[in-house]
Amino acid sequence: MTLKAAYFALLGLAEEDEITWPRHIQPAINRGRSVPLSIEWRKQGAGHNVRAWAELLVGVRALAAATTFGTAFAAQVQGCGQRLGQLWRETLRYHKNRAYLYEVRQVREVAGWLLVNADDL
Repeated sequence: MTLKAAYFALLGLAEEDEITWPRHIQPAINRGRSVPLSIEWRKQGAGHNVRAWAELLVGVRALAAATTFGTAFAAQVQGCGQRLGQLWRETLRYHKNRAYLYEVRQVREVAGWLLVNADDL
């Protein structure tokens, strides 16, 4: 959610603006899939693809010099998206499962980094 919020804030949406699938989420996914970004964005669980949202945020910011992340920060954002994407899938919401403690620690670390740096996203 932090990555999505950062992307939509970059587009000028306010915190209280309603974000809908047809007006915001689907166009963001389409933008990510299209050139020049060409992000691999699977259809299943598309709105929940943490890795793709991180790539979209970094990629769209890189399109304008005024909003580009520094190289190290961009890599950290994308790394967070990749790590979360490996540990969490939208389909997990619909199944009983128990995370291993090391997985919980990894997700907590990545989510914590995103929250601490949310104002810079």
